[in-house]
Amino acid sequence: MSKTTKAQRKALDAIDDAQSAAKKARRVAKTLPGKSAKKLREVAAETVDDVDVSKKAVRKNPRKVVEKAHRAEERVRKATRVAVAKAEKKARLRAQAERAAAEAAKAAAEAKARAAEAKALKKAVAKAERAAAQAEQEALDADRVLEAELTSGEPETDAAAGVVDETPATEAPAVEEAPAVEEASAAEGAPAAPAPKARAPRTTTPARAPRAKKPASMPRAAAAASVSSDLHTLTVAQLRERARAGGRTGYSRLTKAELITLLS
Repeated sequence: MSKTTKAQRKALDAIDDAQSAAKKARRVAKTLPGKSAKKLREVAAETVDDVDVSKKAVRKNPRKVVEKAHRAEERVRKATRVAVAKAEKKARLRAQAERAAAEAAKAAAEAKARAAEAKALKKAVAKAERAAAQAEQEALDADRVLEAELTSGEPETDAAAGVVDETPATEAPAVEEAPAVEEASAAEGAPAAPAPKARAPRTTTPARAPRAKKPASMPRAAAAASVSSDLHTLTVAQLRERARAGGRTGYSRLTKAELITLLS
């Protein structure tokens, strides 16, 4: 049995390396998508065919076998790298697409939730506006009713309340003069009769003028109490609106009690 030369051993090692690269390429092809896997398996088969040389060819021209084996190995290794890189790129793009789709779905869900919230808020605002309009109308109606009650309940002032009775007092009767003493008496020596005492005239007490009637204040007090009780039932916003309608100033920072005092 003849010994193998160094060149022959080198050729055999090159063949083994090419076959190992082809075997690795077939294993990698199992993890790749169908089209890439098929192409890589074809390159691996071509590599095996290229290095399938006879011992006679190895003995006859080992250098040529080495070069052919190196080219086949390089070709299969390059095909493997390209297939793997392509598959990784596809996987990366697929992952990015999935992330983008997930983010788009999340954004759509958030937009839908915001739209529903905006719709609910719009309904709440419309309801609040209707309630405010109704409250304002009720306040106006209450003002009209209160004004009517105040107008109808205010007592009329007596035109003659302050007039003093000018009925003249009864005049005192005139004092009757005493009758003249007769100048001559029947007898000269008879004493003169004493003159009758004059009676003091009776004075009559003048009639007192009737006191002027004071206008009744109870209806006004009742009306003021009614106004205060009505004001207590209103909100701060309604009290401020009433103060604004009444031409009051400086009411924006007042408390409810202060507003009630201002409007009372």
